[in-house]
Amino acid sequence: MVYLFIKPFIFITILWEIQILTAETINSSTACDRQKCLLPDCLCMKTAAPNGLNPEEIPQMVFLTFDDAVADVMYPTYQRILHNRTNPNGCDIGMTLFVTHEGTNYRLVNELFNKGNEIASHTVTHKMDNDYWKNTSADFWLREVGYQRHLLHSYGNIPFDTIQGFRSPFLQTGGDATLTALRMLGMSYDSSFTTMQFMDPPVWPFTMDYECQIPPCGNESHPGFWSIPMIEFRSSDNGFQCKTADTCFPPYIDRPDKPEASNLTADEIFHYFVFNFNRFNKNRAPFGIHQHMYWFLNNEPILEGFLQFLDYLATLDYVYIVPISKGIEWMKNPKTLKQLKDKDVFNCLKASPAPCPKPQVCYYTKSVPGGARFMGTCLPCPAEYPWLPDQYDPLTTTTTRQTTPSTTYSTVPNNSASEPDSNNLFLHLILIFQGLLLSFLHFFC
Repeated sequence: MVYLFIKPFIFITILWEIQILTAETINSSTACDRQKCLLPDCLCMKTAAPNGLNPEEIPQMVFLTFDDAVADVMYPTYQRILHNRTNPNGCDIGMTLFVTHEGTNYRLVNELFNKGNEIASHTVTHKMDNDYWKNTSADFWLREVGYQRHLLHSYGNIPFDTIQGFRSPFLQTGGDATLTALRMLGMSYDSSFTTMQFMDPPVWPFTMDYECQIPPCGNESHPGFWSIPMIEFRSSDNGFQCKTADTCFPPYIDRPDKPEASNLTADEIFHYFVFNFNRFNKNRAPFGIHQHMYWFLNNEPILEGFLQFLDYLATLDYVYIVPISKGIEWMKNPKTLKQLKDKDVFNCLKASPAPCPKPQVCYYTKSVPGGARFMGTCLPCPAEYPWLPDQYDPLTTTTTRQTTPSTTYSTVPNNSASEPDSNNLFLHLILIFQGLLLSFLHFFC
């Protein structure tokens, strides 16, 4: 019932997103000087493997990413994706989560981080207004990106220095303003630019010393800052192109001869992923699987097909499913599969565990975005539901919060994010419903 109610909003959102990003324009910038642009600090945009390595001798990296809130309703699916899946070196696979604020249970973010996954910023508000993101200043991005980083750190206890990546809502950046702010925050990469021109063979990630790919990216140089392009999927050999893996099927693509996503079989989904994977395997550019958790929910065949694909990848001794940040470390100092046996950048070492000392569910009768809100946290509940402050200086810990009239909150202590206390089941069910609702409304990017 929830899906039937929200489906029109999803359809409107995706049509709007497709309209925004239908045409890809390449902005001519100063050509990359390959004699001066050298690793580990600089890498030109190209389709060839770094340092001229033979594709057949290097790992095929897979960047598995999810966007938007990390909600209770999604966590069992994350567990199924990660369960008992390892890379050829025996280490657990890892993914990158671009997390936005509303609907997020920061206790679950903490659990996913401690399992070896990467946590990245996806802004606080995820506002559904293209101009809001496009016509902006560096100060604007410092607040949206930096404050979400602050929230991840404050309530999920994620170490600041591990939050290195960013993806913009609706894949709409503010050009130089965005990249300048990310560099000021000490972050190392952006993954917002999509490409349909450099799909076959796919382009490798590159640093922003020279290239500007999709306006409004500006004309300034951003030395050493990495761009992880979102290379589009194809629904089939002669099919449609789509910016994320979950948008190649109706109602997102108006194609009467293609089945609704709800009617797809596990076998069809499996072959869809294999088809796209084979394009990347030609030059072994990182295979980015960028998607939203929503399309797996209540659709077992789609999830089963995807899990079968992950099982297939596990049979290939050259495929490594790793967080983007680990992939960047490899690209800075590329090694062949043989060399990885002696110096394995994809090793099992994880960041120091981030404790979740006082897990709680916070309830607010009123909030700045409007209405009641729930939030899972690793620390005591703040007096007000956190929201984007009027001012935020990322170089200090002081913030100016907005005020919320007549706000009340209650706390629900809980020592197990995956197994809620039965005495507080009602509050957890509401938290799950809130996360589901907001993930659908904000699902795209």
